[in-house]
Amino acid sequence: MLCAAVGLLLLGALLLAGCGSGGSSSGVSESSSTSSNSAAGPTATAGAGKAAPESPLVKEAGVRPPKRSVTKSGSTVGQEPDLTKPEERAESKPSALFGETPTSSWPYFGRLPQRTHYLGGPIADLDPPFKVLWHINTHALIEFPPAIFGGVAYLVNKYGNVYAIRLSDKKILWRRIVRKRLHGAPIDVTGPAYSAGRVFVAEIGGALIALNAKTGKVDWKRNLNAHLESSPLIVGKTLYIGTDSSQVLAIDTTDGHEIWEYKAGASIKASPSFHEGLIYVGNYQAGMLALTAKSGKLVWQTNTSTQAPFGKGGFYSSPAIAFGHVYAARDDGVVFAFSRKTGKIAWSFPTGGAVYGSPAVAKVPGTPPTVYIGSENGRLFALDARDGKERWHQDVGGPIPGTASVIGNTVFSSSFETRESVGYDVHTHKRDFTLHSAGYSPVVSDGHRLYVAGYYTFYGLEDIPPK
Repeated sequence: MLCAAVGLLLLGALLLAGCGSGGSSSGVSESSSTSSNSAAGPTATAGAGKAAPESPLVKEAGVRPPKRSVTKSGSTVGQEPDLTKPEERAESKPSALFGETPTSSWPYFGRLPQRTHYLGGPIADLDPPFKVLWHINTHALIEFPPAIFGGVAYLVNKYGNVYAIRLSDKKILWRRIVRKRLHGAPIDVTGPAYSAGRVFVAEIGGALIALNAKTGKVDWKRNLNAHLESSPLIVGKTLYIGTDSSQVLAIDTTDGHEIWEYKAGASIKASPSFHEGLIYVGNYQAGMLALTAKSGKLVWQTNTSTQAPFGKGGFYSSPAIAFGHVYAARDDGVVFAFSRKTGKIAWSFPTGGAVYGSPAVAKVPGTPPTVYIGSENGRLFALDARDGKERWHQDVGGPIPGTASVIGNTVFSSSFETRESVGYDVHTHKRDFTLHSAGYSPVVSDGHRLYVAGYYTFYGLEDIPPK
């Protein structure tokens, strides 16, 4: 029976889309349109539980987000002069991670401390088409993609169960089971982080836990006595995280002691980002902040509700830092670019739908600096990062609940309504990838293969070489 079930799962998602590929039973799609009646594959959403009312991060497939007033799509406010070539080169240069080339790891949500969600080169050929090498079912919703380092993916599902998966052959090296009975309220709605031999997880009830990456045993655990929806960021030996108790915290990764605390005046549901000595994070009362990473001293703060285009949305979106700007979106659907040095709003763009995901920012060779972001109105937008003007958009076929990623020449997104993860060529804007398994922020890579965090299931994908 088990072999038969596995065979059926693989049959539903054997080959992934690419130019010239086809076959109705392969899970492949060449069309730029999607169907809401497409097969769910191994991650069908039947029986999904109710969402926690305070957070769209814990809503599940079939549960629609709360209605919010949104601004009409298609206009920009303000503009900042173009960067000089030296400034552009400096901003687009990736940071070194732990003494290795950053293209070989994706150690936390966003991949780099700037949380750009971009992997360029040098990498293997990671453009479609792909084939599924293997998959693992965690039997519960996967809120965030795994932390990837050293050939191992550290994956956490919504019940806080942690899996260390060897990427070469999907062998589970260890697992930490927090809840065996897979029902009830979620335990973890944040992304894991890897650093210096440890895996860090932040549970919704306030527990911050450091696990030994080789064994899964707890090295230390600290109760932050706060509701946690912010994913941890690690720079050097310091972990940065926000709380619903209006805190931004800096924690020593060696033993968990607090280095500093900043009271932000409103809940922090977004995840902090880092660039050149500063921590950037948005609060849930329309504010964007920059703090010194060493001391937590406020450098600048901008209240977006008091200036054009006004509005009262909060930031679930974690900022991406690139090209002299801080990019983030309020949950009422307005995308902002702030001056990285002063906090001044450079431009804004209203998507026309609620936004709960974070921006991906990339300058793929042959394209201008671009912000990629999805909206609950089903549109995946590509905005010029310099002035906020819309370059193009595609309708993915249903609300986009999470964060896009850019790998190679493809931008990836997903929708639970279509039950698909999809990819679009950033040059042609045409869909060239479809997998019948949806996720919040589904696609990551180690520079060799593609990995998709679906609803319940984690996939390993390999490029199909040209004939």
